[in-house]
Amino acid sequence: MDAKNIKTESNRITIQVSIELDKEMLASEEAIQRGVNEAKLLATQYALSQYDTDGTPIKVKNTKYTSKGQHKTGIK
Repeated sequence: MDAKNIKTESNRITIQVSIELDKEMLASEEAIQRGVNEAKLLATQYALSQYDTDGTPIKVKNTKYTSKGQHKTGIK
């Protein structure tokens, strides 16, 4: 199973999913679900990155909040 981010343009993402089907329907359905979940994860990560700040501190009343920056995940 493999989900890949093929292309991103502004607010559009193209994801390719490869799913190996089984001879048994239940196993095929589970493989499809895993593939859809991987694609959903990639799309959600990209959507969240659209709302990420530029790294400047955010000040609320007298409290300053800072970011440690973006962290790498183990996701392809």
